[in-house]
Amino acid sequence: MQIDVNLKAPFSYSWIPIVVLLIVLLLPFIYLLLKKLGVFNLKKNNILNFTAKDINSIKYKYLNKLNDLDKSLNDKKITSRKAYQELSMLIRLFVYELTGLEVQSCTLKDIKKLNIPVLYELIKEYYDPEFSKISKGNIKSSIEKTKEVISRWN
Repeated sequence: MQIDVNLKAPFSYSWIPIVVLLIVLLLPFIYLLLKKLGVFNLKKNNILNFTAKDINSIKYKYLNKLNDLDKSLNDKKITSRKAYQELSMLIRLFVYELTGLEVQSCTLKDIKKLNIPVLYELIKEYYDPEFSKISKGNIKSSIEKTKEVISRWN
């Protein structure tokens, strides 16, 4: 029996699978880095461009809704608590329509972070009557404050 002790050449690999494997392993890290840098940020700008006519028509729309809310309250079609809930949603929708900021489902803490003090103060005023067991609050005063905020909004 003959034994061969000559060394054979090592098995050579193609570089293509190694490069592909490295790319596949690095892709998630590259994606996360680009996402963090905002490359994939597809959100619209929060600042919307309106003409004065557009702003006035939006104000008019929400002032009419507040008048309807006041009428429903006077006619005793809704309770004070329900009026506060609708008031909260109306001002939130008004802000959304003018700014594009989605504040409809924001908490009071979230609204404070937005740095819109007038919205924060109104929502803060609505919170207690809206969520307490016994709804205590001056709904008429709150409606008038909301009308004033909408009227003066720039």
